[in-house]
Amino acid sequence: MKKGIIVTKKWYDLLDQDDVSLLYQLADADFKLSKLSNMTGMSYFVLKKRIDKLKTDLLPQTNGDADFKGYLDFLVEQKILPSSIAQVLYEKHLDGMNR
Repeated sequence: MKKGIIVTKKWYDLLDQDDVSLLYQLADADFKLSKLSNMTGMSYFVLKKRIDKLKTDLLPQTNGDADFKGYLDFLVEQKILPSSIAQVLYEKHLDGMNR
């Protein structure tokens, strides 16, 4: 690890095995709850409630804006991502948070 970089607890560290499993299943279902409902046999509303609970559990405990900005800065510093693209991504991120 590069000196001076502090790794803080990330949002995914807050997930238990059931949450991770749900996210994998959701990804496998192309992030469509109706498709996931068909795959798992669980009702759409039960799945929606689980996703809403996961969202509620994660949002107040994470500082996604600072984590995302720090990650973009790291990518620019490592010359993995051009700064102009990082700036555009961060602006889009802020726009999405303000909706």
